[in-house]
Amino acid sequence: MCGITAAITLAGRSGYSRTTSATKGRLHADRGSQRRALSNGHSSQPSANLKAQLASSLDVIKHRGPDSYGTWTSPDGNIALIGDLTTAEGLGSCRLEINGLGPGGDQPFTNSDGTIYAVVNGELYDHQRIRNEMVKLSGFNFRGGSDSEIVVALYEYYGVSFLSKLRGEFALCVYDSKKQLFLAARDRSGVKPLFWTIHDGRLLLASEAKALLPFDWLPEWDVRSIMDLGWFTEERTIFKGLRKIRPGHYITCLSLDHISEGQYWDHDYPDKDILETRSEAEMIEGVRERLLDAVRVRLQADVPVGIHLSGGIDSSVIAGMAKHLLDKGEVKLGNDGTHRLRCLGVAFDKTSGFDESGTDEYQGLWVYTLTRAAIAERTANFLSVDFQKAHMNEAELAANFEEAVWFDEQPHFELAFIGKHALSKLTRDSGIKTIISGQGSDEIFGGYDVFMRDYLREPDKAWPEGRFDDSKRLEKLHTAGLAAERMFKTWTGHDGAQMPEQLRPEIPTFAASLAVPPIALAPWTSCFGKPIPQATMIENIDERMRNVMRTKWHPLHAAQYLWNKTALPNMLLTNLSDRTEMSHSVEGRVPFLDHNLMEYVNHLPPSIKLRYDPETDMVTEKWILRQASRPFITDELYTRKKHPYTAPVVFPVGGPMHKLMSKLITQENVEALGFVDWNGTEDLVEKAFSTQDSVVLRSAFGVAQWIVLGQRFGIPKAVKPDWGW
Repeated sequence: MCGITAAITLAGRSGYSRTTSATKGRLHADRGSQRRALSNGHSSQPSANLKAQLASSLDVIKHRGPDSYGTWTSPDGNIALIGDLTTAEGLGSCRLEINGLGPGGDQPFTNSDGTIYAVVNGELYDHQRIRNEMVKLSGFNFRGGSDSEIVVALYEYYGVSFLSKLRGEFALCVYDSKKQLFLAARDRSGVKPLFWTIHDGRLLLASEAKALLPFDWLPEWDVRSIMDLGWFTEERTIFKGLRKIRPGHYITCLSLDHISEGQYWDHDYPDKDILETRSEAEMIEGVRERLLDAVRVRLQADVPVGIHLSGGIDSSVIAGMAKHLLDKGEVKLGNDGTHRLRCLGVAFDKTSGFDESGTDEYQGLWVYTLTRAAIAERTANFLSVDFQKAHMNEAELAANFEEAVWFDEQPHFELAFIGKHALSKLTRDSGIKTIISGQGSDEIFGGYDVFMRDYLREPDKAWPEGRFDDSKRLEKLHTAGLAAERMFKTWTGHDGAQMPEQLRPEIPTFAASLAVPPIALAPWTSCFGKPIPQATMIENIDERMRNVMRTKWHPLHAAQYLWNKTALPNMLLTNLSDRTEMSHSVEGRVPFLDHNLMEYVNHLPPSIKLRYDPETDMVTEKWILRQASRPFITDELYTRKKHPYTAPVVFPVGGPMHKLMSKLITQENVEALGFVDWNGTEDLVEKAFSTQDSVVLRSAFGVAQWIVLGQRFGIPKAVKPDWGW
């Protein structure tokens, strides 16, 4: 695990930047105090300056790897001559020691003749088998025991196609001086982040946007992306010109000039008209075997490993399988095998406005009686493992708000990310560097309520045994549609009615109502027209795949595909996974997103994932996971309906959260954003807390987060673009 920074000076592009020349001077004059402290500027000595910038960049993200760091710059004083053009390249990484402890695991890694260099963020599994294979195939001389070193060996032998050999959660950069090829890639699901931009003639990449500040990168708001939710649905971010490498994708830069994007993996699903021939028992065992293996490889580390136990079936089966594997002696914790399995969770106190460990009713995204922390404790007792809780009350939520936003680098309109931020602190304070979570289960097994309507839209021809008559299906389809509208109206204040009519036949339920709590936009933003987030989301998928979604896949699988390309990497794995975990130097591992498991589950019939029971007249979500998990979980969890991880959303007048919102959402701060209208925001805080309206409260949280990000990054006021028309 580490943080990554890379800089490639592009041939013939000296001074080129995605920041426009018209605004560059204003940006230099207007950036905030933190921005000025982080920036080093440029000098006439490219190599010396590049080294300093790399070091400063790694210092900014040292929370991602506090144990050690290393940099590499190109030979001959960091200068490469291409004709008569001067270029410089650099790679840097900060390391969190998990496997291969000691200097043998320090990055960057290189091959024997020093022509290939690589930095890796994340964890690569099954690396011992790959190491043995590469020694036989190529005689590669490994210098240490780090899992990440296999990247150099695999690339040297297979070239760019080495990416398909990797298993794990990762982002990486490779530079091949012989081919003059730079490559950067991201794992299949987008667990680990990697951003890129072109600034001042350089291709810059980093694990977090803040790591680019020392390169004199000057962040601007991408107002269009904010309006059409491009930062949520595709590769854009909230910052103009800053892009994400997409999950399962890579970019290359050839001869320090030509930049292109490629894809090495994607989700696939079976033809909905082809009958499934496997037995039910065979498919259950297939899931169980692959999930056990995914858990087994993620328990392997030279440091203590813990489990985030939320009280739901997903994290509970991970804990149950981990305990099973440890009891059988199939795996040991730590390099000496003496560590005990420990589980950790979050409990929101009653004074926070929401009690996750008691029985208070929560009015919010879903209306349920939540008892997750209490169930987590019972699960830990059932497994005979240690369990620790991070207690959160309203005061602590408010106190951690700004810091959590800074680490997340984008808004999240529920406060669950603050709870995860605190949980990661408890994890690190408990001496645990590596954590395993249940993230990704709902995505592959169809666990979210929003998938129910898509499951019911068509009969499941692949599995007739799970089919029910059309009249019953249509009855439940109508009920599911009404439930989806109520849910989204509760969260966003609308039911998706603004979606273009021509998109309705092909767009899944959750996308149809895609939106965030409304904010009052400045009048000048009308220059961008009326962006439609639903259109942005669906049109981000290329037409070839959209045709497959329409004609070949069952609607449930089409919905899962779109969710896994958008909400999963751009929100859940960002706000509730990598950023909150790495904020306290904790490596997160996600067995449900192991690609061997995902590929198997993707090809299961819809009615194996969701199952209708005529005796109860109920549809059970994640049915096959429940069957595969049965030996490892309690009866309580086996029969329990899905309950999402949520956080408080209603807070009292005059409390810590009310005071924080009042402090942040002022006329000066709102007008400094530029894209938010103060006239439409002036009474937002008062209205939110006096009415206790969850939609208005989320809107206030959103505006407050934009303000925090603007201040922390030193982002200048957004203004109407001068297109010169």
